Amino acid sequence: MTTATVCGTPGSADPAPTQALPAASPGENLRLALCCFLPEYARGIFRTRPRLARLVARTEPERRGAELLQALRRRHGRGPVRVRGLSGPALLVLDAEDVRQVLEGPVALYAVDTREKVRGFAAVQPQSLLASHGRQRTARRAFNDAVLDAGSEVHRLGGHFLRIAAHEARALLGPEAEAGLSQEQLRERIERMGRRCFLGEAAADDLEFSRLLGALLAEANWLGARPRRARRTRRLRRAMMQRQARYLCEADPRSLAGLFRTAPRRPESAPEGQVAQWFMALGLVHAAVVRTLTLLATHPEQHRRAAQEVREADRRHATPTVPGFQDMPYLRACVLDAVRLWPPVPQLLRRTTGETRWRSAVAPGGIDVLVPAGFHARDAERLEHAHRFAPETWLDGSARADWATSPFGRGEARCSGMEVGLLLATGFVAEFLRGGELAVAGVRLGPARPLPYALDTGRLRIGYRPYRRA
Repeated sequence: MTTATVCGTPGSADPAPTQALPAASPGENLRLALCCFLPEYARGIFRTRPRLARLVARTEPERRGAELLQALRRRHGRGPVRVRGLSGPALLVLDAEDVRQVLEGPVALYAVDTREKVRGFAAVQPQSLLASHGRQRTARRAFNDAVLDAGSEVHRLGGHFLRIAAHEARALLGPEAEAGLSQEQLRERIERMGRRCFLGEAAADDLEFSRLLGALLAEANWLGARPRRARRTRRLRRAMMQRQARYLCEADPRSLAGLFRTAPRRPESAPEGQVAQWFMALGLVHAAVVRTLTLLATHPEQHRRAAQEVREADRRHATPTVPGFQDMPYLRACVLDAVRLWPPVPQLLRRTTGETRWRSAVAPGGIDVLVPAGFHARDAERLEHAHRFAPETWLDGSARADWATSPFGRGEARCSGMEVGLLLATGFVAEFLRGGELAVAGVRLGPARPLPYALDTGRLRIGYRPYRRA
């Protein structure tokens, strides 16, 4: 594996570069913009634009983009390839080893606060960890890791969170579920679950908080391109922060807000500025739930195994509990593979703060690095299971050993709330498997055909019918 090095340091024994990085042609840059960059921007980087997302899905940009990236790799070699991104020159990472170099490299060199994130978060929360660097990022990362128990399989409040997830999922499983649940119905319950877990029970029914955050995320999609709306944006953010302050001042001890008092703080930590990104990540939980339920409903063998695992875990432990959750490794693997197949964040973007070495070539500092995570997770030239539902790869360790398959990121920039998100998504899906069978309408999937590059959820409805008992 190659490792990133900052060139020109005293005493460096690195050999002089022998070649320049390959560059995409004007035609290839145009195709990249049409197949990769513009579709993601149109769908919405911070919050999905439903109508545009449905229109984009009809053109199958992911399939065309994958074919283009494979052609670039065949023409230019391992790369990375110098391309024209939305904000200027960028390095497009086409090799799995180079993906590891970026993700494993220090955030001091591969920084996460790219121009797009800074401009987008300016509308939502300028003090967010995801738009920070240097001392600010160090302080905010320490605070987030402490509150979210980053690296722990189960959060200290995991038992309470699992009960909330089961309660919110159970509220959907009435007679109307047989006719099919829409994405919006699932979103409303997952947002309520998030308000209860993050801000406490007092926020459970605060729909206005979620509406304000949604409006800010919709504005963030424009990446600062609408300066005339700056006053309105500040008004929305002020109203959201005022509502949020109520729950932080009288924090529910069984919520993340209740853990603020014991988390490490520095002047740069900005605790109140980290909450919005947790609710942003809740959108990833919603996507994981929808994709997992869809796959289980269309793959009978995986559905049977996951449902049996849930029943056996419930027999051995009370329902729902942390030991029961830990006894569901296959269901967790189903959630992880659903996110691999259709990652909510298909492209990871970094910016380099110094020169970086890529085998025998050197790239200057101050350039963006683009990792097409969705492409690498579905690269049929590299993965035998690229286009099929394969939760077993997370159980045998092969998926975890593959750094190019990183639905939640890895290294210093990995998601602090990965374990919390996986717990909530697994607990929510488990409730659907406890006493009924699943069906879907609006999509055509199955184990006998390769799964599509994109899942159009615009017309998707997830049906649930309780098991008939003798």
